[in-house]
Amino acid sequence: MSTLLIPVVNGILPRPGGGRAMGGFLAGTPEQTLPLESGDHVFICPLLSATGSLYRVGVLATVTDICRQQLDMPGHDPVPFLSVLVEGNTHARWDTLSLQRGAVMAEDLEPQDFRKMRSDYPVVSGAGWAPLGGFTEFRSLGDIPVTLYGHDIETNLPVELSGNLRGLVSLEAAHTIEHAMIRSLRTYGLCTARTLQEAMRDETNELTWSVEKSMRYALPEVLGNTQAGVCGNPMTNMAQFYMFRELSEQSRNGAVGEDALGKARRSVMSRLAGELGLTTEPGLRALQGLKKGMMHDDSPLSLDLCKKILARFPLEPWL
Repeated sequence: MSTLLIPVVNGILPRPGGGRAMGGFLAGTPEQTLPLESGDHVFICPLLSATGSLYRVGVLATVTDICRQQLDMPGHDPVPFLSVLVEGNTHARWDTLSLQRGAVMAEDLEPQDFRKMRSDYPVVSGAGWAPLGGFTEFRSLGDIPVTLYGHDIETNLPVELSGNLRGLVSLEAAHTIEHAMIRSLRTYGLCTARTLQEAMRDETNELTWSVEKSMRYALPEVLGNTQAGVCGNPMTNMAQFYMFRELSEQSRNGAVGEDALGKARRSVMSRLAGELGLTTEPGLRALQGLKKGMMHDDSPLSLDLCKKILARFPLEPWL
């Protein structure tokens, strides 16, 4: 059985079991019109921007409404546009693809019941909601709650899910896991043991890069910026606080412009390095900043440990 495949680049998928989502795309010429009608099944899966490939797991959905319209473009002919309302049915996985009338079709989709698979294959689903951020509470090794929050894409109401990683990882590793789960959910619409591993590696690489670049070029505003957002940590918070104080002081002294900004930046980074005891050696200072300043751990975790971590979280925020 062939099912029209609709790729998404923002990780937004309809929630299986009846969740609705609206999407739209350019319809092309009449000859290129997609074979799509209300009541048809479609398979929606993430398009990975880093590689240009399609992720194999997505959501099988039913088209409930289609609106074809013309978008007026000043100085150009109207552009055909198609908006589609879909209702999620179940997670599914594609195995092979084919091309029909210029459309990509998924062949013989395999449904994925993650609730039944949970004992052997724990995952966290991003379908039906958009993760906006998270926080890790540094209580003790016996109590490490990690919370992810966002909003329901259908109702726009806030949602969240939490898991306690006590006894599994260090406080610093839990902080990295928080960031990595958000990154994985935004990229794949799903967080599995393997995507968690990959996201942890990418997240710590980007955080380490932010420390090195901020130290090398005296740019405190670069600290903690990654694809997952801005990391809230002691080093980043101190940089923001000191930067505000430096600029306020220079403004009172009548200093303005690029010279004042550059002086403030250099003063902030010098103060951070001194207070955190960071070396001046490139590379090593980035690792020190990651661990001592940002409270992150870049140690890779095994797949088995990642599975145990994901088992501590619910499948989705509505449970």
